Amino acid sequence: MIPLAGSGHTHFARDLFESAFPDEERPPFDELSKRDSSRFHFLLLLSGDDPVGILTYWDFEDFVYVEHFAIDEEMRDQGFGKAAFLNFLSDQHKQVLFEVELPHDEESEHRVEFYSSMGLCQNPQDYIQPSYRDPQRLVIPMLIMSKYELDDDAFDEMRDTLYREVYRRNL
Repeated sequence: MIPLAGSGHTHFARDLFESAFPDEERPPFDELSKRDSSRFHFLLLLSGDDPVGILTYWDFEDFVYVEHFAIDEEMRDQGFGKAAFLNFLSDQHKQVLFEVELPHDEESEHRVEFYSSMGLCQNPQDYIQPSYRDPQRLVIPMLIMSKYELDDDAFDEMRDTLYREVYRRNL
């Protein structure tokens, strides 16, 4: 994994980012460069010299939040995603969490199983992902998965940090 900046693969990253996530689940690509670079990171996943995926994350004081993770459709089911994600997890020495679509169809069930197979926890607390496009709406019920199970207080604190720092919502 390498930082996207200076990689020469911005076009690949933009195409994958925009095709892998619906509008309401991602900010406009051009806004990513305006984020706090001390906390926000955009990584490119490579196989040799070829890009195969992307991973964006925020590094907060007490936890790491994986915002987006995607493997190019032509490269899926070849082990790149699992290897990259396990490598990323092993490099993190604090709680890691991310939002996953609630399991409601085969694809979303497969996604939850994929992360669970790497030992990640499904947290029982209700969570709503704010819309990136319409600040007046809280639109998407999601599951929070994490490296370690979250108690209610830790969940609330991390959720509030995400709402404030990532989604720019006043609480």
